[in-house]
Amino acid sequence: MRIRSTIRRFLEQLGLRSKSFRVQYAIDVPDTPRPFEVYAIGEPCAWQAALLCPCGCGHLIQLSLLDSDTPRWKLAADRDGNATLSPSIWRTRGCEAHFFIRGGQVIWCNGQGKGKATH
Repeated sequence: MRIRSTIRRFLEQLGLRSKSFRVQYAIDVPDTPRPFEVYAIGEPCAWQAALLCPCGCGHLIQLSLLDSDTPRWKLAADRDGNATLSPSIWRTRGCEAHFFIRGGQVIWCNGQGKGKATH
């Protein structure tokens, strides 16, 4: 697993593979969240997911993972730590980005490309 992750990160640095969103477990949202990280917040069970909007606008998106909440999302990590979030994430303010994260990759909805942010 380490060799695969090392090769993937090397290819990402060379620009031969798009960067992947990876799950990082934390007790709280970091003061300075990093791009391409999905933070699973809470111990022993994650109750919230947090990530920077992939369009580049810099907005911190926070999603409930609690079964009792509506809306709520499900977060999963594959053996390499790549994130999958469902259902889709749709910002209704700001950049209005609408996307899925599957296997660490962003899938834009409606041919959106990179949201409406102009960064």
